[in-house]
Amino acid sequence: MPPHAHAVVEGLPVLTCLVLDRLILVGKAVGGLLAEHCGLELVAVFSSVAQALVFIENSPPDLLLLDVNCAGDHGETWIDAALTLKRANPAGRLILITDVSDALSLPAEIEAMLLGIVDKRHDWDDLVRMVTRLQELSAKRSHMSNPKWRLQMDTLSPRELRVFQALGLGLLNKEIAQSLGLSLQTVETYRKHISAKLSLSGSEMIRAATLHRCTNPVAASEVEPPI
Repeated sequence: MPPHAHAVVEGLPVLTCLVLDRLILVGKAVGGLLAEHCGLELVAVFSSVAQALVFIENSPPDLLLLDVNCAGDHGETWIDAALTLKRANPAGRLILITDVSDALSLPAEIEAMLLGIVDKRHDWDDLVRMVTRLQELSAKRSHMSNPKWRLQMDTLSPRELRVFQALGLGLLNKEIAQSLGLSLQTVETYRKHISAKLSLSGSEMIRAATLHRCTNPVAASEVEPPI
């Protein structure tokens, strides 16, 4: 498969993601979060800048999550990783992860590919929303026809449809429960029903809901994110 090729689920591109964090367990946790809630394909997690550079050069991902405190043994930094992605995949996007309070001074090349900056000390919901926005842009660029799950949309109950729309907004289960006045267990049950009715796995359902939101903005606006 060519470096920039995507796997496709019912015609919708699956975005690939690489995480570079100085703490490998944190990197795996963040990558798992995005795979579970956003349906990204986590291709690799590194704590070594040198190893990440080699991987990016040969298999550049769509999205690179970078811990700005990463530094290699031979002077490599997270900036080298970002610029390598820029060279290997000009369409690649970048999210920076930081736990420092100082403002970052970024080269213009990196600012152009930056999707956002996430503070480790705060909630990870911002990260999920950033990735969801990237998926929306990708979905709008995708000339998707009429996948099978669309034909099953009329089998969803009104409440299941609202949960599906909320997933398309990038909301987590707890946020959906708060927004719709449901218990967390009820939301989880609805998700299982939706998955069965549309014949989609959890990650496929997230991508389908994101695409549905892009093509049905009025319907999606009926679900308000919690304040």
